[in-house]
Amino acid sequence: MVNFRIMVVEDDGIIALGLQTKLESWGYTVDPVVFSGEDAVKESYQRKPDLILMDIGVKGDLNGIEAAHRIKELDIPIIFITGLDDQSITRKAMETVPYALLKKPVNNDMLKHLIQSALEEKR
Repeated sequence: MVNFRIMVVEDDGIIALGLQTKLESWGYTVDPVVFSGEDAVKESYQRKPDLILMDIGVKGDLNGIEAAHRIKELDIPIIFITGLDDQSITRKAMETVPYALLKKPVNNDMLKHLIQSALEEKR
């Protein structure tokens, strides 16, 4: 099995740890976990992960959507995860052409399937 690296962008430490634990149990390497849009952009360019799980409402000057716009040229699949239920935010997120957008609480089976599909397409 290829050891895929997934970056988790989530400002809630408990949710980030839960995602990291779940991803690692599925055999993925979580590298890194970051808490802001600015760090997501910086780490994406430095580490070039295979996939990004991105919360839309992260703290900092850049939210997840703005960070995704800046990362787009790297051609890294992004799966947005959000607790926000606002159609205008959803539309803005979809403008970044993410691989998927999931609402919290995340269905683990759906998340696992989407990650596998995104990584398979990337190969």
